Parts: sequence; C-alpha cells; structure tokens
Amino acid sequence: MAIDYSVFTAEPYDPCAALNVIRPIYFKLILEPGIKRVTFRDRTVEYAPGDAKLLLGLINQLEADCAAASGKRRNFAITAGAGPRCCFGDPFRR
Repeated sequence: MAIDYSVFTAEPYDPCAALNVIRPIYFKLILEPGIKRVTFRDRTVEYAPGDAKLLLGLINQLEADCAAASGKRRNFAITAGAGPRCCFGDPFRR
C-alpha cells in the first residue's frame, strides 16, 4: 500500500484529505498485528507495527479539524424533549 505523503505538505493543508490517507493505515495496523518481515536478496529486516492508540489520536484530531473546516458539528446532545428543565412555580413537579 503506497502512502501519498503530499497531502501533509500541500498548501493549503486539507485535514479531510489527510484523514482519507490515515484511516486505511490505521485499519491495516489493527487488522494485521504482529511482527512484519521484509526480505530483499540476502537481507531480512523485522519490525513491529506502530502504536494504534497514537494513530487513533491523530485520526480524532483530523476528524475534528475536518469538521471545523467543512462547518459540520462533530458533537451533539440528545435531550428528553422540549419543556421546562426544572420545577418553575410548582416545587413538587419533577
């Protein structure tokens, strides 16, 4: 899987494009754990995969930046409905 690093250095910086590059890397990292081995001619190199928690933190930051850049809200609240939230006028009403 080739990584297009140009999205991180492009002007103006687009967090949504960077997010589209980072997400597949994260899923590949968590779906294929373990030591990787690369052999080229007579040399063999083994390496452990990166830290998925760090990459997830980067993804969360990029999601927030992308939502802010596109004007979308990332969080919302669910309420129990319209109406008074306290007992105005009637102290026994809850």
